Order: sequence, then structure tokens, then C-alpha cells
Amino acid sequence: MQTALNVAIYLLFAVLIFGSLAPLSSHPHWFIRGWDFPRFQLVLVTVAATAIFVWMNHSDAAMRWNLWVIAALGVTISLWHLFRIIPYTPLTKPQVAAWKSTQATSNHASQRRLRLLVTNVEMENDKYETWTRVVKEADADMVIAAEISEDWLPAIESLKADLPNQIVYPQDNWYGMAMLSRLPIEKHAIRFRVQDDIPSIDAMIELESGELIRVIGVHPRPPEPIRDNDSTARDAELVLWGKELAEDHRPIVIGGDLNDVAWSPSTRLFLRLSRLLDPRRGRGFFNSFHADRWWMRFPLDHVFHSDHFAIREIRRLEHVGSDHFPILIDLQLQPSMQREHEPLEQKSTDEEDAKEKLERAAEAELVEQASEPTPHRSPAVQP
Repeated sequence: MQTALNVAIYLLFAVLIFGSLAPLSSHPHWFIRGWDFPRFQLVLVTVAATAIFVWMNHSDAAMRWNLWVIAALGVTISLWHLFRIIPYTPLTKPQVAAWKSTQATSNHASQRRLRLLVTNVEMENDKYETWTRVVKEADADMVIAAEISEDWLPAIESLKADLPNQIVYPQDNWYGMAMLSRLPIEKHAIRFRVQDDIPSIDAMIELESGELIRVIGVHPRPPEPIRDNDSTARDAELVLWGKELAEDHRPIVIGGDLNDVAWSPSTRLFLRLSRLLDPRRGRGFFNSFHADRWWMRFPLDHVFHSDHFAIREIRRLEHVGSDHFPILIDLQLQPSMQREHEPLEQKSTDEEDAKEKLERAAEAELVEQASEPTPHRSPAVQP
């Protein structure tokens, strides 16, 4: 029995080593990119396997070298993954500074506030009343909703009293989108950055203070085995947005289900290219998926923003019947705090990595009219 367990642990460590090294590759295949996700889970499995192996074999002199090797591998694998995920815990300094209420307590401060709710409703989810209740209780200024289909239109319509300004692009392919706002939408475009069935919503929003901010809702296609999708389209879309937003110096917020974890190479490249900030760094994972599987949860729903904003609050909301939890973030437009934030340091290889991802998408004939909005929508959101 002990021998069989030892063999099983040896095989498990072979898998752990492969899974730890696989993300170093830039290959877009779903089997490679899938290992970007479960770093926290890999730490738990590694620690448990190491502890079991040491407990079973600590008194066996013949296993002394095996013990040292397994212990060393266990420590190395754990530290390797912790290096990537610890920045998303309160153990490190937040990347985005918290808004200090003592700086401005006037009505003008509240007029420069943006409460944004990001939610993937799950197209097949029929808990419409639960979702609308949670949205209303969140009291958000804006909602970015993914996977909106025709079936969801009555629920969207029922929010008109609270969120009267609505951009809705329903689809029955899991990639319909909606942007709902109580704030005026000055102009907008439905954009297809990489694939003609994957829309993004790009809008200019007027805060109560009269200032304009650019808000973008995205939902790129994920790498996954069921449809044998790789990450080429997702990675190219993130690169295109990153390069475009780097040239726009207005206040920017971009959010949605990115189908990517916060610590992946693709998301970190996007942040370095765009110079946007991740408010979760230094605060927590805020795992949004999978809502029904507590043992396999990842931060897939994101809100990134320019350094014009400080943060008041970020939190995960209750289960709405979807496989994603909604994420609520409360931002304060406060350009005077720009120097208190810490964007990711750019790397010399960023442009080369971005070029590689776009070339791969071009070879797959995915990147065509990358920046063109649909003809019936205004392109005036451009700088």
C-alpha cells in the first residue's frame, strides 16, 4: 500500500512540475493556457502531497534521498506559484491607493464617483428576478453584463427605472453584451476587435460632475477544450485594447469577463501595455468563477482603470444563479492621487510579445477590421 501511494505521489509531482512550467510557454493551446488558472489550488495540492509523502516515509532510512527531493520540489513548486498570486493578497501593498474621505467631503466628491457592477449572467440562467434584485440592491451607477441573450431582455427592461440609459446587444452564442447606466451615455460604439461574433461596448459616460470618462465592456472568447478553442483570439483582443488605451489619456475604465486570471501572462501584458491599474492587487483574489464549485474558483471578472481613479470599495456580490459572481467596484475620480498608484513596470520584451500574439491571430485570420465599429454605431468614442 505504501509503495503504491509513493508511486502515485511521484506521478502527481510529475504532473505538478509540468503544470508549473507549462505557463512559461507562449503557446495558445487550451491545455497549456489552462495551467495559468489554478495556481492557488496547485499550492494546496503540492503542500498536501509533500506532507503525506514525508509523513509516510520519514522513518525509512532507505527513502532519505527521496524525502529530500520531494521536500525540495514541494517547496520550490509552492514558492513558484505563490510568487504569482501573493500580489493579489493583502500581504502586499495595494497597486491602487484608497480614496481618503478626508481629502474631499463635499458634494462635488460624490459627483465624481463611479459605482460599476460587472456581471456575467450566464445565458442559460433563468434566475432573472434574483439577478435584478441583486443589481438593484447594489445601487450601481453602471452595469456591464455579459452573455445577454433575447431571453434576458425582459430582465434588462425591468431595470429601466433605475438604469434608464441602456446599450443592449443580445446574442445567442454566449457573447451578447449590455451596458446599463443611470449616468448619461454621451456616445458609444459596438466594436468587434478580433471576431465578428464577439462584441465590445465602448462608451463615453458623463459623471454627475459633468466630467467625461471612457467605459468599455469586454468579453473575449476563452481557451477551453469543449469547442477546442485556444487563447489566440482572447490574447489578441487584450493586446489590441492595451495598445489603443495606452494612447488615450482620458479617464478610462474597462471591465468584464476576460476569461483570464489576473496573474496570467496575457493579462499582465495587457496591463503593462495599457498602463492601467488592477485594484485587486494588494487587496484579494475576489474570485468570481465558478460560483457553484468552491474548490475551483478563479478571478475571471475584472475591472481595470487608469490612474485618474482611486478606490473606495471592491467586493463580490451574492450568487445570482450564474456560474459567475457579480463584482462591484466603487471608484473615485481623483487625478490628484495619480502618483500614489503603482502601475506594473514595463518590460523590454512587451512589444515583441504583443507582436507575436497579433501575428498569431492574423495567421488564424482573426484580426481583420480590428478597430472598426459596426456601421450603425457612432465611432466618436475615439480620441
